[in-house]
Amino acid sequence: MGFFSKLLNTFKSIRLNEKNAVNGQLLDHLLVGSMYAEQQSAYLNSYETGLNTSIIKELVESYWDIYSKEDALLILQDLHDRNQDNYLDIVYKAFEDKENYVQILKSDLPNEKEVFEYYLNLYRKLNNIVPELIEHKVITNFSEIKKTKDSGWNYGRATFLARCCFELGYLTENELKDYLEKTYKALKINCSTWKEYTTSYIFGRAIWGGPNNSGMIQIADDLLNHPKSPLNRKNYL
Repeated sequence: MGFFSKLLNTFKSIRLNEKNAVNGQLLDHLLVGSMYAEQQSAYLNSYETGLNTSIIKELVESYWDIYSKEDALLILQDLHDRNQDNYLDIVYKAFEDKENYVQILKSDLPNEKEVFEYYLNLYRKLNNIVPELIEHKVITNFSEIKKTKDSGWNYGRATFLARCCFELGYLTENELKDYLEKTYKALKINCSTWKEYTTSYIFGRAIWGGPNNSGMIQIADDLLNHPKSPLNRKNYL
């Protein structure tokens, strides 16, 4: 890490809401979105994000095409459904058996050109991303990714996005609480610890954005180790 990176990191702080903090199990539900929240410099420990409404609207509308409650419910459900993709296991199987990867993909994936090319592209991304994550000690071997998949990425974005939709009036507080609880329980199927959650988020972000993920790795390190971070005192979900 260069001098200026260290300097910037010194001034970086975990944002906490001192007035309307959420505690206990409800805080655990909220922290599923902590990676995304930290990216946006939002509060980690409250339903309100602490961001200006104009920033929230830009994020929700420009990046997610959400303009109504109906849009919000569709996108939030879609983020849950992405973790039900059984074809990912075929891609992971091919990655572990590179000599036969073409045969594995062709025999086990649907015989549709667009679908096949999508998963072939995903396989190719793994060849760049997995070595990077091992090099940066995010994971020690690929089996860790097979367990967590990109669940942290999907559920993490879903949790923070739900908070934004709540602030824009697309979700009631009870709807938000129910959704966060559902998301937390779904994440626990793939991730047992908060470290696995951050790893899964980094992996999903890398699949989406490509290599060079030092920024995400630093955010995870801050969340897990910064003395002010709510995740610092936690281990298991």
